[in-house]
Amino acid sequence: MQGISFSGNLFFDPLATGLAAAGDRDQSRPAEHNRRGTQTPAEQKALRAASLTKVSRDLERMLRERMR
Repeated sequence: MQGISFSGNLFFDPLATGLAAAGDRDQSRPAEHNRRGTQTPAEQKALRAASLTKVSRDLERMLRERMR
């Protein structure tokens, strides 16, 4: 293939200079900074229940509007 080569990264900017590769950046920080906070099983269950309740209400509303 002739011309510009593709790096495989959709957001790669060949004109940007001084940027470290993504892999190098992630390894330079300690592991504790890379982790996100985790939810407890009780929090996950509560969020799932709230989400299901909201979806259920939305479906009921859509059915009522459709019957009009």
